[in-house]
Amino acid sequence: MNDTYAKVSARIDTEWYPFHRDEWFTLQDICSYFMWNEQATRRQVTRKLYHDYKERKEPLLDKLGKTYRLIDDIAEDIDWQNADTSKPINLVLPFNIHKYVKLFPKSIICIAGEPNSGKSAFLLNTLLKNLDKDWVFYNSETSREQLKERFDNFNIEIPNPAPFKVKERYENFSDVLRPDGYTIIDYIDADVDFFNIGAEISRIHKKLTTGICVCAIQKKPGIKNFNGKIVDSGMGYGGALTLKRPSLYITMTTQNILTIKKGKSWVDSKINPNGMMWQYKLVNGADFHYDRIEEDY
Repeated sequence: MNDTYAKVSARIDTEWYPFHRDEWFTLQDICSYFMWNEQATRRQVTRKLYHDYKERKEPLLDKLGKTYRLIDDIAEDIDWQNADTSKPINLVLPFNIHKYVKLFPKSIICIAGEPNSGKSAFLLNTLLKNLDKDWVFYNSETSREQLKERFDNFNIEIPNPAPFKVKERYENFSDVLRPDGYTIIDYIDADVDFFNIGAEISRIHKKLTTGICVCAIQKKPGIKNFNGKIVDSGMGYGGALTLKRPSLYITMTTQNILTIKKGKSWVDSKINPNGMMWQYKLVNGADFHYDRIEEDY
């Protein structure tokens, strides 16, 4: 082992790896950080990464294209036998959805809605129906004046200071989310790479311990088929990747149809909530008037 390689290897082991877990990085990222611009040094970095990925008996790195990540071989034990299934989270939801789907700690509710379908109203209703919870509301959609107007539409006297916090945030919500708290996100977005929406929801799920997160995402509007009938686009932007983590996944359309796409835990084992639909009207941006669309489930 030459002296340059030994120094490069030691610095990567002590100054790079410990601070870059749970992320992908490249050779260039490392060289830029340490300001290793000489070709001879960069070759030793390449050698180090190759060794940790390919030559070790137990590889330290995973590789995808030109990116690397540290392998995480730790899996925490789950004490499932002592879990109390008799005490779901007491959360009142719009449309009385809580009568059909129950939620346990570490749950995500995802509202995938078309523009102007009432996503924010659903979130605000959820907050105001559960003021006994210690909520943090992350807003990325409106100004503070618009947000105040929305709260005023409910004609509910909210104390000053309010019994919940409102913060401005646009991305990386998992970084600020309280693992044991109650969180509302309006909304999770991705300008180009929509798969990042599902990835962010997964990061939120990983961060949660006993908390609840209620988040909204955008949904593509339905389109008319050759018969003129509007065909629902299904899930929100990000597709099936946004569906896998939430315990409750709801869609809302501009035709004023709310659908439970996924309800993981049923209140009544004989009543399957998946596929349940409601026709609704949003009054004054606050109150949902609705009727259940009765079908065979």
